[in-house]
Amino acid sequence: MSALRRHISVHVDSKSVRGGGNSKEQYSMFSRTAAAVLGVLLGAILTYVSLYVDLGGFQIAAESQAYSLPRGVTVNGSAAAIAAESYKVLSNWSLTETPPAPPHGLCSAERKHFAFVKVHKAGSTTPYTVFQRFGRKRHLQFVLPSNERVDVGWPYLMKKEDYLQPIPGRPFDLLVDHTVYNREIFRNLLPNDTVYLAIVREPYSHLKSVVNWYSVVRKYGLQKTDPVDDLLKHPGELDRKWLVPREHKQPFSYTRNFMSYDLGLPIALADDETYVRDYIAQLDRDFLLVLVLEYFDESLVLLKRYMCWQLTDIFYKIQNSREYGFKEEDLSPKMKKIHRNWSRADYLIYEHFNRTLWDKITHEGEDFFNELARFKEINQMTSRFCDVTVVKNSTADKRFGASRWNDEFVIDGKFCGVLNTRHLLSLKRMHVEELRNKGVNMPWPKWLGPPPKKPADKKQPQPQSKPAEKQKPKPPVKRTVTVKRIKSSKKRRH
Repeated sequence: MSALRRHISVHVDSKSVRGGGNSKEQYSMFSRTAAAVLGVLLGAILTYVSLYVDLGGFQIAAESQAYSLPRGVTVNGSAAAIAAESYKVLSNWSLTETPPAPPHGLCSAERKHFAFVKVHKAGSTTPYTVFQRFGRKRHLQFVLPSNERVDVGWPYLMKKEDYLQPIPGRPFDLLVDHTVYNREIFRNLLPNDTVYLAIVREPYSHLKSVVNWYSVVRKYGLQKTDPVDDLLKHPGELDRKWLVPREHKQPFSYTRNFMSYDLGLPIALADDETYVRDYIAQLDRDFLLVLVLEYFDESLVLLKRYMCWQLTDIFYKIQNSREYGFKEEDLSPKMKKIHRNWSRADYLIYEHFNRTLWDKITHEGEDFFNELARFKEINQMTSRFCDVTVVKNSTADKRFGASRWNDEFVIDGKFCGVLNTRHLLSLKRMHVEELRNKGVNMPWPKWLGPPPKKPADKKQPQPQSKPAEKQKPKPPVKRTVTVKRIKSSKKRRH
């Protein structure tokens, strides 16, 4: 295109000088001006057409946003090179109108069978609500805890009595509650085409959240001003009394390789680095995707693409976020080294899946970052809209146009009602009720609250016998009226 522009420009210039130096005889002032204007117009048109071809169509014009890969991540390929040089995201179209882009068509069918390893204190409750909403909308069958807890057998390996039995004729579709990952158990419970998902978090950030959430300061007798630093001065001594076979009989450590434990790594082998690396390689083969909390939006957009879901399927509001005094504190280099040695398996797992996440994103190409920008903006708009809708009890709808990454969709009050909802209790109630309706003989669990009321039986009309004979009217009863004479008090005159 640039060569074509140069050719036309030279052609126009050569015409202007052809025929000698007497310009009055060749061209008037008007014709020279017209030729110059024509050259400028042709150059502008060809530049515009060139941009059209280079960008693959009329792209949405840009308020540029810098996008860079996370620190320490090195990847190959043109997409990664562009991202590393502050990839420019084209994202300032009107989100309530249909952008000039073809609808997406990369996926043929959405994936509905999956298991999510809900790693403790790794931000797992937020995708947990996303997955519950997805499954409930499609009437899928969940593996659900058989008691009032939110764990399926955790902190031990899952057993049959730990979950509600499947509804007759309807096998399980997905599992999203807390459980310890075990390859054989999961594969025997779920369909053959099940995909496996999990989430991890930067280990030191994870430790701070664990110390706060599980009252480790009180349990371990730590200083309240700087509990993590106090813990890491002698972690083994403090942690030992909480493990089997000590008094608390706890098969895991809150402060050491807690994420690894949820992902099925035997705690006794967590110090064997060769075994840990081999186990991580097996997890990499087992799992379609491991989300990374620090890059949660990137993880969700990649998940959407892998699962062939709609943009609305991954909308979310952050769950279980708490503020605490030492949340923003960082470790000294010395303490960081101590923590890495103390919880080495968690560091190896996090670093592996952080790296593979970005390797996967690189293979998605430059278009991934455009979709990411769109998702971030619409998710924020949806969250704000739903906050206002709940407060004002409004039923107004918000419509978003189709794009290459999503079909047209509408956000309404009903969607807002389920966006921030955890569905575990209602899912359990529906599951038990359906089991009983299918003839499964089981009492109604008390921890589910009062059972659903049975519809009142309508009284059946009684069959009528022979019509009753009309009774003859009785003759009126004659009543005798007695009249009493009233004696006058006045004396008769003589």
